[in-house]
Amino acid sequence: MTEDVRGYRSMTNTVIAIGLWIGVAAGATLVAILGATTSTDHLWALIPLALAAVLVRELFWRPRIQWDDEAITLVNPFATTIVPWTMVVDIDTRFALTIVTPARRYRSSAAPAAGAVTMPHGGRDSLGPDQRDGVIRKSAALGTDSGDAAYIVRAVWNDLVEKERIPLGRAASDRARTRVHAGIIALTVLLAAATVPALLNF
Repeated sequence: MTEDVRGYRSMTNTVIAIGLWIGVAAGATLVAILGATTSTDHLWALIPLALAAVLVRELFWRPRIQWDDEAITLVNPFATTIVPWTMVVDIDTRFALTIVTPARRYRSSAAPAAGAVTMPHGGRDSLGPDQRDGVIRKSAALGTDSGDAAYIVRAVWNDLVEKERIPLGRAASDRARTRVHAGIIALTVLLAAATVPALLNF
């Protein structure tokens, strides 16, 4: 574990985002060509395409996990949550990387659990904290987004504990902070509202 690793982003989400953006760009190019050669009515289709581009950014590109010596930050669609290390009591991977605190669980969209077509690259030999009798929960295995992220985050957490950088006895008293992405929510609502008449006029 190197000292300069301070964040995690899902490769799966990144590939999906790039692929969808290519599709949106191709659609916008086609609409622009049709608008220039036939009728400008086709330009209405740019509004739902803009909505799609914003949603791709928010749902797949934006999510990430960051950390420093004080807290772990979960950047999710439409909201960011900062959880002090003092509150962390466990790190789970059942549905996604999840930071467990005494009061609640904070899930990360940046590290979803493996799906039906996502297999750990190491199979039964994958490393992970949930391995029992040679069998490992798929969501905790290396080679999956949730497993990789959990392995990294646990290493950071354990390192801070071993170096005594996490004050004890504050798990129940400290508070996580959540910041809603109000600007992007407003833009999404605006584009969604404009999409209905755009589709009717297309």
